[in-house]
Amino acid sequence: MEIFHSIYLGIKRRPLRFLAWIFFSYSALWTIIESVSSFFPEATPKGPKYYLPLLILCLILACIRAYQRKIIEFEVKHANTKIRVFFGDIFKNNGYIAIPVNEFFDSEIGLPVSPRSLHGMVIQGFFGGHSASFDELISADLVETPSQIIQRSFGKTKQYKVGTTAHIKTNTHNFLLFALCVTDITTCKASANLQDLVCAIQGLCKKSRVNLGGEKLVVPLAGSGLSGIGLPAQHLLHILLLTLIDETKRNQFALEIDIVLNPSRFDEIDLSIIENIWR
Repeated sequence: MEIFHSIYLGIKRRPLRFLAWIFFSYSALWTIIESVSSFFPEATPKGPKYYLPLLILCLILACIRAYQRKIIEFEVKHANTKIRVFFGDIFKNNGYIAIPVNEFFDSEIGLPVSPRSLHGMVIQGFFGGHSASFDELISADLVETPSQIIQRSFGKTKQYKVGTTAHIKTNTHNFLLFALCVTDITTCKASANLQDLVCAIQGLCKKSRVNLGGEKLVVPLAGSGLSGIGLPAQHLLHILLLTLIDETKRNQFALEIDIVLNPSRFDEIDLSIIENIWR
């Protein structure tokens, strides 16, 4: 079913191009048939029983071209960095996994940290929902990082700048938690804007230069979830790529970068557009 959905999506996105692919396939195949029949007239196909399979073959070739890919790969020009963009589960990848968090690095599941966010999934899935060990690792890594004390009704009180990134390690994963969202101290609602997103990715890249040591950086589509930036997923992906590539050209921080997209965004993101721009 996924194959048919990918084909349908490709036809829906570019119906005129799909018709053009049928026409070009037909023209190419008919040219071959005409060329062969000029040498072997007795082998010239005639009648509906030959013509119908030709049309079906043209349709199949057009469907193959319409199929929407779920992974693309390209190299950053003038840099030795390879970028892959694909749909999948970010926690099933090797390397340093980047996770957006709020500027307090909260750890309490519920009002401060939504269990549906990547931030919440890390705490629940890798720390059993217990905040003590999570908080300890964060505090140890950010011990020399400037912060200020903000009194709140819920959550932590130590606030860091957007872009601050902490490296924590579990038994199975290395995480780079980067501050993306700004939290309303009254409602605990975390939000971000476009400037916050760019600043957060720049801070992530800065930390990656120190910590990666040749390992791969794995990045989600930051800003597409509860942070509420409000841009379409396709535009967010463009901004994410532009920032990562700009930071790579300024000062390389990774040899490999994986951008992992949630499968639920498949209908919203056209990877062929990204590939045409960057390849």
